[in-house]
Amino acid sequence: MEKIIGINPVLEILRSDKNIEKIEVYKGIKKDTIKEILNLASKRNIKIFYTDRRIENSQGVTALVSEFDYYMDLSDFLGKVLAKDKSIVVILDQIQDPRNFGAIIRSAECFGADGIVIQDRNNVKVTETVVKSSTGAIEHVDIVKVTNISDTIDRFKKYGYRVYGAEADGENFYYEEDYPDKVCLVLGSEGNGMRKKVKDHCDKIVKIHLKGHINSLNVSVAGGIILAEMAK
Repeated sequence: MEKIIGINPVLEILRSDKNIEKIEVYKGIKKDTIKEILNLASKRNIKIFYTDRRIENSQGVTALVSEFDYYMDLSDFLGKVLAKDKSIVVILDQIQDPRNFGAIIRSAECFGADGIVIQDRNNVKVTETVVKSSTGAIEHVDIVKVTNISDTIDRFKKYGYRVYGAEADGENFYYEEDYPDKVCLVLGSEGNGMRKKVKDHCDKIVKIHLKGHINSLNVSVAGGIILAEMAK
């Protein structure tokens, strides 16, 4: 069983076709706050259990879902996106923080990205914290797990994608680019950025203009800024 916690993530699960075993609601929560959850649960004949125990950061609502796999095979993903005229794909190189991953998923969904590619090792996986941090966005963004990031970048390039990496030493500012209809955005790890090999496989490296004394942004914030420009 997998726990989905928080009002928005539980709402998105209820709107999906996932197999929900039950929903636990903290007795102290106001019914008006979860009115839509109660209505959707009733329509799907999902049992509501009221409890005295409140899970931390759950907003008083938890859904127990039969185990399911968030990940999609790269070939299946390509089969979906190659038919599109426009496409944005986010590629993560060894992101470690689940909250950053969740925030990136949220930004990706908000700006119309088709999916997020992660490596099957040395990268945070989809966890309860990731699902919670995405505030339901994970239900609308494909997560693709691959063995090798550099090879995957080359594969996207083969199918006409232009690949941009984000780093402080980029050639141009992100807003100076004329982005084509099919693009990939590569984001590196919180501490070290992109690995050299991954960086070398990108078509171009872009940067964000910073005016403050701190010379770096959180990776999820940087990703959101660039995705907003790519989505224009």
